[in-house]
Amino acid sequence: MPSNQEARAKKPPTVTFVQILIYLAAMLNVFNGVYSFGSAEMVKKIICIVMVVFGIAALYVASRLNTPDTSRRSAAIVLSGILILLRIVEFAVWHNIGFLLGVILPIIVIWRLNNSEAKAWFR
Repeated sequence: MPSNQEARAKKPPTVTFVQILIYLAAMLNVFNGVYSFGSAEMVKKIICIVMVVFGIAALYVASRLNTPDTSRRSAAIVLSGILILLRIVEFAVWHNIGFLLGVILPIIVIWRLNNSEAKAWFR
């Protein structure tokens, strides 16, 4: 029977899947922010900058999920909530269909991080 230390040493596939989803959401956020930066209105430019900043933050958070720490799981969940909120704002401003993919990825991240396997590893 493996000890608790050995069980925590191997990252579960759920966490790897979550990392991939966060990387995808981050790239989507950065791409949309850079792509939409040419908008004429100041509010849209500010939203674009915020999207790029939170996209870079998502890359950082995803890279830190390799180490089991409760705060890292919490940061990923909070960041996913922020990304959902940004997508809602983006949809309200641009009426862009990219809203769907941008919302689905963070929702799946939150759902998978609340999995018992992921919770056990981050404890």
